[in-house]
Amino acid sequence: MSKHMSEGEDPDFIKSLAKGLAVIEAFGPDAPSMTLSAVAQKVGLSPGSTRRVLVTLSKLGYMTYDERDRRFHLSARTLQLGYSYLASLPAFSLIQPRLAELSDRLDESCSVMTRDGREVVCIARATAKRLQRDYMSVGTRFPAHASSSGKLLLGDLPPEEFEALYDGTKPLAAVTPFTVADRPRLKTQMEEARRQGWIYTCQETALGMASLAVPIRVGGRVRYGLSTSATLTYDGPTIIDRYLPDLLKAAEAMERFLETRN
Repeated sequence: MSKHMSEGEDPDFIKSLAKGLAVIEAFGPDAPSMTLSAVAQKVGLSPGSTRRVLVTLSKLGYMTYDERDRRFHLSARTLQLGYSYLASLPAFSLIQPRLAELSDRLDESCSVMTRDGREVVCIARATAKRLQRDYMSVGTRFPAHASSSGKLLLGDLPPEEFEALYDGTKPLAAVTPFTVADRPRLKTQMEEARRQGWIYTCQETALGMASLAVPIRVGGRVRYGLSTSATLTYDGPTIIDRYLPDLLKAAEAMERFLETRN
């Protein structure tokens, strides 16, 4: 059973709500549809509890059930949960138009990422117009240690908070063969990014792709990472020379908008 369903000693903790959220989170690209038993196994609940959660979510419109293969699917209504979060962010409405302008100027895809625990999640994305397909969209998640923006965000954490997050009990996943997956090298990257105010990574989250990221600070803290990704048509120094000045200018402009909003 996941940690967020095991806070039973807290009288203010609602287990049934935690179970419902855990079931919703169980669905994803690796499991777009599941039988009742598969859901129960994945979230660590009894079949009876799982059935009650699934029936409740279905009645609320967040789940659909296919009688033919006896599988459950998330419904389109679950999008409202994610959109409610995005709509509440000042970054979403203020940054998206400027992100599109930056993408047009660079002719590359650009993203704004924020940290969620040991992951980063894309909250704004502008895809280069010349591309027919994109490997990332709003809501896409990556391990923070493998992401250029993630390394910037981790580098802004107080040392004790970083150590608590990466205490050695969970290994760092290698997303690609080039992912920096050991703590000493990761900390070196974080320190370098903090010192120079930007970071370049190569093929750590996707093969054949390089990434360049700069911080977006709000209230003196790094709240978001602004990044662009490019194929390895150019070498690292060329990518940095071509894109870094515009990234820094865009981040500065976004910071002004966000500081004014806050």
